[in-house]
Amino acid sequence: MGFFGRVALGSALGGLAKDMKENREYARDKAERVQDYLYQRGLERRQEVNKTRNALQNSVEYLQSKDMDSRSINAMLMENPKEIIRLAAAAQEAEKEGRLTKAILNQAVEVASDFDDEGLTPSELIKKATPDFVKGTDLKKPEEVELNALQKLFGRTSSQDILYDVYSQSLFGDEATGADVAASISAPTIKGRKEGPGKITVDLGALAEDDTYDSSYKRDARNAIRGEYDSWATSKRNELANAIDPDHQDYVSDAGKRNKVLEYYNKLIEILSIEDNDLLKYQKLMELNKNIAKNYLEQSPGFAATLSDPDYFLDGTIDILNADQTE
Repeated sequence: MGFFGRVALGSALGGLAKDMKENREYARDKAERVQDYLYQRGLERRQEVNKTRNALQNSVEYLQSKDMDSRSINAMLMENPKEIIRLAAAAQEAEKEGRLTKAILNQAVEVASDFDDEGLTPSELIKKATPDFVKGTDLKKPEEVELNALQKLFGRTSSQDILYDVYSQSLFGDEATGADVAASISAPTIKGRKEGPGKITVDLGALAEDDTYDSSYKRDARNAIRGEYDSWATSKRNELANAIDPDHQDYVSDAGKRNKVLEYYNKLIEILSIEDNDLLKYQKLMELNKNIAKNYLEQSPGFAATLSDPDYFLDGTIDILNADQTE
């Protein structure tokens, strides 16, 4: 090889070495940024989970102090832990008004005879009801293509490769992976109603004066329903956003399915953008997902009374929920 040939080869190798260095720096920088983001979100998630656990623990201790049956407490923690907080709040209100008794409190919860608490204590059930992180999607390593030696050395690392590496790692030195943290960012800090036939029935109306549902009850019922729809809408919005983000592991590659996801996403964003009419916004959310409100309807006549009251929900909301159309 002549002098000029050696110069050209040296220049080419020098350029390739520079590209390789830039590729390593790019991959390392992006991985570090993703790790830092997930680590901070993971810390925030654990703080919120601890707040929820404290709320559950305080509610359990209050109900225990009022001689509530331990089997009822355990049943709520296993079947629908949110009910513990709501029942404790209703019981405290009844106590302030001088109406709370052991009999009335225990009448508010009916437990099926075949319910089994598996020998777990309330503390153990609280921990199960408030997972630090939910399980993330099982990751699949991006498909490898046939590359020659130089392409393998100097090819730019893709976003999918970087996400796979970061999402597969443990960020806190335990079993929780980056994928678990990512999936938990918008997930509720407390488990919802257990799927399938329930073993408990909770009737907050048993704590209401003269079995009526006053404005205080309806206000609390409205806030509970709205709060659950807010949590669902936030989680659903993030889920759909990930599905249409080409850099996210949950990206929907099929164009037809992705268009349907995008249509649903735009509809949800449009509803969430309603700022001056809360009654309309929550009715629209119920049209998208009736199941949340229907679960409340099954719990107590008080929720039916609240959803039928135009002071708390838009007129006609109860008719939408009772329609034959399913989700």
